[in-house]
Amino acid sequence: MKKQTELSYWLLTFSIISSVLHNVVYGLFGVEEAIFFSLTLLLALAFIVSVFYNIFTYIKNGKPKDLWKLGWLGLLGLIGFLPNFGPGFYGLYGFFGFFGLKKK
Repeated sequence: MKKQTELSYWLLTFSIISSVLHNVVYGLFGVEEAIFFSLTLLLALAFIVSVFYNIFTYIKNGKPKDLWKLGWLGLLGLIGFLPNFGPGFYGLYGFFGFFGLKKK
């Protein structure tokens, strides 16, 4: 996987880990802390920026060639079926559109 596409996956992974750590700290101590909360927001924003940057460079230069691999993020739309998460996650199915960029 190219570094540019891999970075998007890493940013999302670290954002999820930071969110889980924030919830663990709150669950254990009952104190709302700002470190992991802020880190989660920054990493999530960086993920969104990286996806848009990847799309922009793909349109402009045709790279990264493996941008279609971000289509697997569409599976995150399944989170919308979990109770108490809400249907807002269904929009993540839009990532499946990246599969259309794969050369046959």
